Amino acid sequence: MKIGAFDINTITKNDCMKAMPLMPSNSVDLILTDIPYGNVSKNGEERAKYSGQLRKLDKEDADVETFDLIEFLDECYRLLKGSIYIFCGIEQMSTVFDYFDSKTDMTTRQCIWHKTNPSPVNGQHYWIHAIENCVYAKKRKTTFNQHCKHNVWDFPAGRGKIHPTQKPLGLFKYLIESSTFEGEVVFDPCIGSGTTAVAARELNRQYIGFDISEEYVGKANERLSAIHIAK
Repeated sequence: MKIGAFDINTITKNDCMKAMPLMPSNSVDLILTDIPYGNVSKNGEERAKYSGQLRKLDKEDADVETFDLIEFLDECYRLLKGSIYIFCGIEQMSTVFDYFDSKTDMTTRQCIWHKTNPSPVNGQHYWIHAIENCVYAKKRKTTFNQHCKHNVWDFPAGRGKIHPTQKPLGLFKYLIESSTFEGEVVFDPCIGSGTTAVAARELNRQYIGFDISEEYVGKANERLSAIHIAK
């Protein structure tokens, strides 16, 4: 089975802004993605009042926003049949939220992932960072499998990460179960270590994923192969 130019249940090395136009409109049930935040890593010495006060937070290429955000959102909206979750940086929140909130066929919410075991990095200097932002938007009269659940999700951050911004598998499984049924298609245009695909496979959903990094595409496919072997 294919969606446009791409086989279902695959993760491939692609620039999402070149690949998404090769997919037909209204072709995916859910988009779940963690986009490059663009402003995650800052040198500790630059941010500290005194030289060397803070530890450097290095998120590698997770800092590099490689596409125009509005053009990216336009493609996501075109492809979407149901719901979208976009984890994003605080500087991106208003743009992403306002984009979907302006659509008359969508309902939009700001959501928070509360890390129940946040890293204590620089905790001696200021409040420990224990949240990440997510914009959720849903087309009207589409799937929502929860009832009266709030928009703060309590999940621990994973250990032994493959990717510097890797999200916990349990969190992504919760979101996929909340917004799809078995057999439906979950799409992640910035799939990184493959967590979206792993969660989809374990929940009997279909998936498609892209990433610009050959290294992480390889690691993501290794994770999926391990699931297949285990089963």
